[in-house]
Amino acid sequence: MIRIRHLIVPLAAVLLATASTPVVQAGPAEKAAAISNYFETVFVDLGNVARQDPSPATFRALAKPFVEKTDGIFGATWIDTNFVIRQVYFKRDFLAVGFDLKKVSELSAFWAQMREKPAPQLSEPGHGNLIQPRLIAVRYPILIDGQFKGIVSAMIHTESFLKAAGLDQCPAFAITCQGKVAETKGHLPPQPTEIRLVLPSTEWVIQYQE
Repeated sequence: MIRIRHLIVPLAAVLLATASTPVVQAGPAEKAAAISNYFETVFVDLGNVARQDPSPATFRALAKPFVEKTDGIFGATWIDTNFVIRQVYFKRDFLAVGFDLKKVSELSAFWAQMREKPAPQLSEPGHGNLIQPRLIAVRYPILIDGQFKGIVSAMIHTESFLKAAGLDQCPAFAITCQGKVAETKGHLPPQPTEIRLVLPSTEWVIQYQE
């Protein structure tokens, strides 16, 4: 669920239902709803891919509707239960096939959580560089009859999320993931508005100034 100080906006539909395209309006309640709607939509659609039991051979075909409707998509992958990329959606990313995500220290906690209790994950925004853009990773486990068979993952441009949530218009904001500050802009006031986005294995804290 999302918490805004004393205001609570449920996020249960992340696993159960679809959500409409977020419409950003002024005010903390509306901004919370926009953030909730954005991630509900992404996770529901990615979950629909996972529930079809994709394999590396079928992943591209099954992920196509999700990729084509998701604004700001950078890429998508099929990851095995050992956290190794076995298929990519865009053929341009073929060099990523075979990459062991366990080598990325920032993902260690996410990997441990996925192995211990497979659940949707919202990774921290990546800082990016001259070659790699700023990205947010979302992951959804493939669970068929209780068996953990793999993970479908998507990378979304951070700018697309900030725009959809209206954070791009704020003079200052900070996004903290699992207690680590991952994305900032400007200088926050002493008492900024705060939104908490809680998933089974991930928590984001978004603080911002209107």
